[in-house]
Amino acid sequence: MSRLANILLLIVCFTTTTGYAMSLFDAGKICTFSQVNAKITFNGKPATGALVTRIAKLKETKKEETTTNSNGEFSFPAIFEKSLKKLLPVEIVISQQMLVEYQGETYEIWANGKMNPAENSELDGQLLNLNCELTDELRTHRTSSSLIMTNCVWEEQ
Repeated sequence: MSRLANILLLIVCFTTTTGYAMSLFDAGKICTFSQVNAKITFNGKPATGALVTRIAKLKETKKEETTTNSNGEFSFPAIFEKSLKKLLPVEIVISQQMLVEYQGETYEIWANGKMNPAENSELDGQLLNLNCELTDELRTHRTSSSLIMTNCVWEEQ
């Protein structure tokens, strides 16, 4: 088989969308922060109008902001980044942080060193559906690939 035919065969194999084949365009795709759906409370009441900042850093820092609704709820979509680190035998550490500004104070509600590049790996495959009480102390939560500091809780699935 000619060199050109071999290259074309590889391209077809890697761009197949059926079965378990990985798309060439997804190669090296890392989830730096999974989708977040959360409710923020302060003394048990919704923290309406709180400014929420989400920060993820692998190669470059990605920062997003949103404001909670009248129920204290907010959401962020998943963040993905291309990196050759996923294809190489190297350790990946993604810095994650969420901050909330409410009534003139800033609260850290999430700090994590994510070491698994898969989506939803922060909580070992669970969705990030969080309830966060700003007056609660931060506590440590260990997963198979992370050590999270948070005052949020979630339902174990």
